[in-house]
Amino acid sequence: MKIRAGKKSPRSGFALILVMITIIALTSLVASFAISMNTEIRLARNSDYDDEMEWMGRSGIELARFALANKSPEQRNIDALNQYWAGGTSMGSNDISSIINLKSQPTGSGAVSITIVDMERKWDINLAAGAMRGQPAQPEVLQKALSVVGVTDAGQASTIVDSIIAWCNPNATGSLSGAQERDYAQLNPPYHCKGGPIDDLSELLLIKGITPEIYWGSNSTNHPVSAYQQHGGGPFDQPSGGRGVRSMHSNNDEPFYPYGLHDLFSPMGNRLNINTASALALQLIPGMDEATAAHIIQQRAGPDGVDGTDDDVPFNNPGEINSGLPGGGRPGNFSGAPAAGVAAQGQANYTDVHSSVFDVQVQADINGYKRIFHGIVSRAAQGGQQIKCVKFYWE
Repeated sequence: MKIRAGKKSPRSGFALILVMITIIALTSLVASFAISMNTEIRLARNSDYDDEMEWMGRSGIELARFALANKSPEQRNIDALNQYWAGGTSMGSNDISSIINLKSQPTGSGAVSITIVDMERKWDINLAAGAMRGQPAQPEVLQKALSVVGVTDAGQASTIVDSIIAWCNPNATGSLSGAQERDYAQLNPPYHCKGGPIDDLSELLLIKGITPEIYWGSNSTNHPVSAYQQHGGGPFDQPSGGRGVRSMHSNNDEPFYPYGLHDLFSPMGNRLNINTASALALQLIPGMDEATAAHIIQQRAGPDGVDGTDDDVPFNNPGEINSGLPGGGRPGNFSGAPAAGVAAQGQANYTDVHSSVFDVQVQADINGYKRIFHGIVSRAAQGGQQIKCVKFYWE
């Protein structure tokens, strides 16, 4: 007897599909629940770490203060990139590396990594703008900065320089070509011309004539338009395009700025430290050109040509950078060099060989959970060991 197999019911196929869909949906729900629980656990763990993280950050600041205050005696009158605090390898006669490991120092339940950057490796914008009591403005430095940035129009540069000085000085005269209180009052909505020192460098974006391209450089992206542009202003009352910083491939008719003011200035510090400044920052010294700035970097880096190593030759006084400057001779720390020339007499107005304000970055890590803290620390005097933390915050 032959038995013929019956045909499968269409309903059984539909049921199988329904079961598979149900399994997939339940699997997705379980996975979503697991991810949610994992996130909740991590948030709870991170919350538990918050207090300890903050104290780890503060401990890192204290370790940085210790490293800055306990330099070897022969290094106390200068600050240079080859010193331990700056990540260099030169310890002098005081090896504190056995006490502090700035790159990974066990602290609390985790470890901290400390990076110290002196503010004086850039120009103090308040010093250049004459916002410091008893210190005249240095418009020549601001003019040189705009030239390095790529502002080639003399009228535009003059407007920006005068506007910066007016922003930082309540007694700036109305004869300046820069923006005054009345110019900002006419914007919609209006805001005040500060008439005081710049606290954060981004304040420059509030000043007439300074666009994001001039502040950040044309290669920088994803930055908002300046506040002055947002109010319909801009250099020579150009309308605000609202596009932010352009790329190199934008309209060729637009000016291109290879660098930004952000690369050259800091909101605090003192005279430029020639032992830590970049070649770009050195070019702002009156009488300095690009080739001489490169020579200074090469000289201080020593035979290996690399900053921050044992063979570095830091400068001991500002006059030693005289090579190539008008009225100057070869650097004074070269054997048989002539006496410092006319150029060196003015170097003390612009440059120094030590730093007084430092930005300390502390990355705290507990089991992979990380947080970055910053502390601004200030040294009371040249070579001094009284170093105070004046500001503490985290990202």
